[in-house]
Amino acid sequence: MLLPGPLRPVWILPVRSMTNGLIADYLSSHEKTYYVIPAEAGIHKMMADTMLNRKVRDSLDRLCSGGGGTVMFDHPLHEHSTISIGGRASAWYMPASPEELREAVVLLADSGVRTIVVGRGSNVLIPDKGLDAVVINLSADLFREITFRGRAVTAGAGAGLGELISGACAHGLTGLEGLVGIPASVGGALSVNASYRTAISERLSRALFLSAAGETKWIEKENLEFGYRRSSFDRKGIILQAVFQLDEELPARAQERLKTYFAEKIKKQPLGERSLGCVFKNPGQRKYASGELIDRVGMKGYRRGAAQVSRKHANFIINTGGATSADVIGLMDDIRDKVRKKFLIELEPEIEIL
Repeated sequence: MLLPGPLRPVWILPVRSMTNGLIADYLSSHEKTYYVIPAEAGIHKMMADTMLNRKVRDSLDRLCSGGGGTVMFDHPLHEHSTISIGGRASAWYMPASPEELREAVVLLADSGVRTIVVGRGSNVLIPDKGLDAVVINLSADLFREITFRGRAVTAGAGAGLGELISGACAHGLTGLEGLVGIPASVGGALSVNASYRTAISERLSRALFLSAAGETKWIEKENLEFGYRRSSFDRKGIILQAVFQLDEELPARAQERLKTYFAEKIKKQPLGERSLGCVFKNPGQRKYASGELIDRVGMKGYRRGAAQVSRKHANFIINTGGATSADVIGLMDDIRDKVRKKFLIELEPEIEIL
C-alpha cells in the first residue's frame, strides 16, 4: 500500500496498552515520527517511553533526584523473582524514605498509573509480557531497619524475614522460628499471613500502613483480619512497618531451635532451587496436604517446558533453566486437572499470578 507524503522514519509502537492520550504525548515529543503502525512487540526503549507518559516519567525522575530514591524504566523483573521469571516493568521504583514514597503514591494515583508492590519476589508469578505498571520495592535502608526494645521488635516492611528471625533469636526472642527459610520480606509475609508451625500474624501487635491517598496510620492487630494465606492488607496500600511481641529465652537455646527448624526444611523442601515456594494452598479439612495429593497422582518430576514439579516436594515448581510464566501456568493447570480427576478436589493457587 502506498503511503502519502515524503518518506520518513517509521516507529513501530506496541499499542495494545496505550491510550490515545499516550500516543499523542509520544508523537508530540518525536517530530520525525510520521506513521504509527500497531504491533504486538516493539523496541524496549520505545516501550518504556509509551507505557508511562513523559510527564509521569519526568515527575518520577525529579522526585528521585530530590528524595534520593531510584527509578529505572523498562526494567527486567526476572532479576527480582525467586523463580527468575518475568518480563519488563514500565518502571522499577525504590524510594529512599517514607516521605518520598508518599509523594510518589499520590502522584501515581492522580495520574491513573497502576502500581504494584513487590518484596523479595517469592510469592508472585510475573507474566512473560511484563507489567504495564510502576513496581515499587522497599529495599532502601530506612525500610529495612529492625529495632529491639524488650520483647517488642519493630521491623521495616522491606526487611528480610530471615533477618528478622535470626536477629530476634540472637537477642533471645522467640516465636517466629518456624518461618525460617521463607525468602520473603516482612511486608510480603504479613500480606499473605505466612505460616509454618506458626502464622506471622500470631505475633503481630500493630502495623504502619500507607493508604493509596497518601495517609499513614498505625493499625492495631484487632482491627485487622487474618486467615489462611490471606490478610486484610490489600494492594491499594502499602505496609511500612510492623511491631511484633515475642517471648524471651536464652539466645543459645533460641538459635539452636532455629538451626533445627532450618535443617528440617532443607531436608523436605528444595530451598536451593529457583521456585516460588508452595504453589497451592492446602485443601481445608482434608486428609492430605496439596504436596501429598500431587505426589499421589504421580506428578513429581513432571515437566512443562523448563518448569518442573520438584522431586523433593511436589508442591514446589522449579525453574530448571529458561522457564516462562506460561510454562508454570500450564504445569499448574496439568496438576489441578489430575488432582481434580482422581480426588474431586479443586486446588487453589497460593502464589499470586500478576
